[in-house]
Amino acid sequence: MDRWITTSEAAARLGVKRGTLYSYVSRGVLHSRRMPGQAESLFDRTQVESLAAAKHDGRREAQRLLRFRAVTTRVSALHEDSLYLRGRPVAAVCAEMDFAGAARFVLRADTAASPPRADLAPARAAALERRIPLAVALMAAQDPLRGDRTAVAERALGLLPVLAGLVPEVRLDHPWVDALATCLIDNGLAASTTAARVAASARAGPLDALVAGYAAMSGVLHGGAPAAAYELLGRVLGGGDIDRAISGTVLDRAISDAVAGGGVPGFGHVIYTGDDPRAAVVLDRVRADEPDAPALRAMRLLVERVGRPVNIDLAGAVVAHVLGLPARATEVLFQYGRTVGMAAHVAEEYDEAPLRWRATNTGGDR
Repeated sequence: MDRWITTSEAAARLGVKRGTLYSYVSRGVLHSRRMPGQAESLFDRTQVESLAAAKHDGRREAQRLLRFRAVTTRVSALHEDSLYLRGRPVAAVCAEMDFAGAARFVLRADTAASPPRADLAPARAAALERRIPLAVALMAAQDPLRGDRTAVAERALGLLPVLAGLVPEVRLDHPWVDALATCLIDNGLAASTTAARVAASARAGPLDALVAGYAAMSGVLHGGAPAAAYELLGRVLGGGDIDRAISGTVLDRAISDAVAGGGVPGFGHVIYTGDDPRAAVVLDRVRADEPDAPALRAMRLLVERVGRPVNIDLAGAVVAHVLGLPARATEVLFQYGRTVGMAAHVAEEYDEAPLRWRATNTGGDR
């Protein structure tokens, strides 16, 4: 038994939380066992001591340890085409909570901290889809506690009203919009959340980490994708030929070959093999209130022609067209909703060992 130590002892020796210890087990870095009558799992003392030495025995040994480091998260999970936020199905979250409640639930915080004071006039004057990223960057520049990594969740809650005030055109108080923002809070380790976690792992401050996430989100394959779905639906609503509408908005061949929807905006998803559960939540709300909405009829025509599952981008386009929202409103909703998820990921990453991201050199210049 001298070979084995308890979970509490192993966590204390490594200076990590119990959850991090279990993640080491799931990645094969450590091995554990259960003994009859033993309340805690037992860990191999030698393995724990070796890992502790690697963490504290110089840069080279630390880099060797960091190769084992994988990104894990409890913010959201994807199982068989179902999305869970903190263990609850996204449909249940939307049924039981509004966006404000879902934000507190995902961030695991109830109180809000005031964001840094900054002149946000340049953000208010910017294009709709650039206001939130620019405002957060301006606040980061004026933040006297820029590198402070505490109270991330509370600071994110305090940030949300400021961001909402920048985009009144988006009608965040409408129940459909509220549900759409809730569905966009998180979707696993997507490009934006990964970018934010990379910045957080390098110990950038919370606002700077969010800015990194917004940058990744701006790409046409991520947060910028809803604008193309809005355009496609608008062409059909305008009475245009469906085939021409599709061909006029399809992504270029290099992109379309790489995405699940075949390049047709609003269809298919790189993660979901069937229906996007987030789209179902939002569209059910619209159908219940406006079953004869022209945008729903236009969507059905597209579905018949494309023959692929609808994703959250097209659901957002339906909401935007029915409510008369601006073309880039759904991109803004992506930024606003995902601010919560990214902040939760940033807080989670701060509790992990720093992760030094490196590419593998396969040859060529050195």
